[in-house]
Amino acid sequence: MKNKLSTLSIIVLSLVLVIHLKAQESETIYSELQTGNVKFLKLSGIVKSYEGDPIRGAVILIPEIGKSSESDGTGAFEFLAIPPGKYHLEVFADGYMDFISDVFGLEGSNKPFKITLLKKLSEEIVVTATRTKKLYAEVPVRTEVITARDIEQMEASQLAESLSLTTGVRVESNCQNCNFTQVRINGMEGKYSQILIDSSPIFSSMIGVYGLEQIPAEMLNRIEVVKGGGSALYGGNAVAGVINVLTKEPMENGTWLKLHQEFTLGEPLTNFGFRSSLVSKDLNTKAFLFANYKNRQPVDISGDDISEIGKIRSTNFGVNFFRNFSEINGKLKLSFFRVTEDRRGGNKFDLPPHEADIAEAIDSDLNSLSADWNHYITRRLYYNFSASYVDADRKSYYGSGQDPNAYGTTKNPVLFLNGQMNYQTGGHVISTGLQYKGEKIKDEALGYGRVINDHYRELGFFLQDDIKFNKTFFLLAGLRLTKHSLIENYIFNPRMSLLVNLVKDLSWRTSFSTGFRAPQVFDEDLHITQVGGEGTIIENSPDLKEESSYSLSTGLDYGREFGNNTLQLSIEGFYTLLKDTFVLQKKEFDPRENALVFERINGSNARVYGVSVDLGYRLGLAFSLNTGWTFQRSHLDEPEPDFGSNEFFRTPDSYGYMSLNYENERIVDVFISLNYTGSMKVPHYAGYIEEDRLEITETFLVLNAKLTRSIALTQNNKLGLFVGIFNILDSYQKDLDQGIFRDSGYVYGPMKPRSYYAGFEFSF
Repeated sequence: MKNKLSTLSIIVLSLVLVIHLKAQESETIYSELQTGNVKFLKLSGIVKSYEGDPIRGAVILIPEIGKSSESDGTGAFEFLAIPPGKYHLEVFADGYMDFISDVFGLEGSNKPFKITLLKKLSEEIVVTATRTKKLYAEVPVRTEVITARDIEQMEASQLAESLSLTTGVRVESNCQNCNFTQVRINGMEGKYSQILIDSSPIFSSMIGVYGLEQIPAEMLNRIEVVKGGGSALYGGNAVAGVINVLTKEPMENGTWLKLHQEFTLGEPLTNFGFRSSLVSKDLNTKAFLFANYKNRQPVDISGDDISEIGKIRSTNFGVNFFRNFSEINGKLKLSFFRVTEDRRGGNKFDLPPHEADIAEAIDSDLNSLSADWNHYITRRLYYNFSASYVDADRKSYYGSGQDPNAYGTTKNPVLFLNGQMNYQTGGHVISTGLQYKGEKIKDEALGYGRVINDHYRELGFFLQDDIKFNKTFFLLAGLRLTKHSLIENYIFNPRMSLLVNLVKDLSWRTSFSTGFRAPQVFDEDLHITQVGGEGTIIENSPDLKEESSYSLSTGLDYGREFGNNTLQLSIEGFYTLLKDTFVLQKKEFDPRENALVFERINGSNARVYGVSVDLGYRLGLAFSLNTGWTFQRSHLDEPEPDFGSNEFFRTPDSYGYMSLNYENERIVDVFISLNYTGSMKVPHYAGYIEEDRLEITETFLVLNAKLTRSIALTQNNKLGLFVGIFNILDSYQKDLDQGIFRDSGYVYGPMKPRSYYAGFEFSF
């Protein structure tokens, strides 16, 4: 304990010393020069993007005297020997909208200039759709982008909350005890979506269960979402779509500390975050460090002394290291992050889980290490090699009635290797690659006689041609051949996408894509919902084959710039056919005691179809409006066996969001968001109720608001204060089950009732 206190004291003292030295180093940007009898001034400032990154090479003009300057690698610029007078600045940078300042008077000492540039609509760069960096205006595949600024504005603390304002995407809680969350794309369950970390599919079915809440906001730089089958590039599970989490590459030196304190029905949640960027003077060596600590107390909403929102204590930290080898046009990235989380729901938290009336307790430890090498052999020929390894270890208890047999352990290491070669010739960018994914799963619940010890291997070869015919027509065609260890035959996944720029500012995108999902014997859904004294064992049928999908989408995108104002409007129709869907059927006769045994077989086909509409409007830097709505239907060719329904459960026919953002650094920034979830069908199993029944839920409207005030302490130090309310209308499920016999899976709607929060962020 003394060693821990000593270490903590050293860290605190070091932090205080760094802040003190930073303050001592700060100097006034505007300084006066005296030359003869004429008084001249020095004018300085900094140019950054709206996302907060410095812009290098921006040209700054003072038209009144015909002087110009250029921003350096940190975005800084300066003018020397400027006589007092009335001036204005004009700023130009490749990929950004032009900036013209108001007229200002330069007399004596003035406040420093902070210039923020908005990126042009045509200059957005995405990577997920093609596995290469490419202008979105030239990518035939529609891509949703969530920036770090978006995540900050919505006050999201982790990945799950960061996806809440994305069209066609819903994040929901699926367990009343442990609060397991999943993300649905176009209504399809989370198991049909592939989550990537820096384009690597290292999130297995086991890791993904709690992983949505275990990836902290400090780790996120941007998120890209591509809907529809993505197996042609990313292999198995990319059926409904792909969510690519891209981590931070720093552009400037700086450190950020953030404290978020929240209260839900009087119970606290404390979230403390840390980020630090280190960049060498030549910009060739960079490092990004992050850490996050979260402590959430359990919340009882229904009043039965059993939690609906579980207790969490977690610590996450990691580092990204970058090195540019300019002499050979190569770039190396090394990354490491670790997640440790202690999560528990139920009651009697001061006792061991098996002495509680009901408990779901999960102790997670996840370590990830990755390396990525990019090398341009020539201007037209370049390759990439990446390797990622995740070691996930989980100790769990899922039980009720003080069941001593409900303890279990799960080990799930995942290895992913990727090699890709790209060659540009004429209007073609030809990409070919080889990918290997190996996953081991050892899941034991010895009290129930359940032991899973399997090794899955997936080897895939892909070929892609990204064709630019001219400024009007773009075509993306690709295919993948995959061999999975649980599938006898090879799996073939083609895709094709077309982009046509019909007229200026109006584009048409059409995509056909395919996906597949291979069978496994591990199913987390049944782990978390089975707490009644019997374990669950799942076996694959000998004749089981992969699920497959065929997706078609088509839509129009309109985007126009009016000075510093922008308007974006899109409409997209989508259709997905699922073939040979997996179904669990109970085995009536099995010799194993104290266990429920299910067999996974192929069921009927299913269809999902609908339309999504997006609208975005920005009025300079001060005001922005964004909204997105999805209207869809789902249909099973054969009714599911429990309730005879032909529709997907937990999938509303309509859902959407709206957000308003107003920024005024002299007064306060205001962010307001609204989420709408339509009525849906949810299964409700006996326990608290006498018989199984299919419920039809009410609609939900969730309103959130946040106020932020930024205070510049010195040139380099800034303090941001914020307060807000989640779910102002307290829109929450009113018919929660109670007691130890409740159906823990019968939970839907918003993830938490009305909650208040406040905090600060200090940067230096």
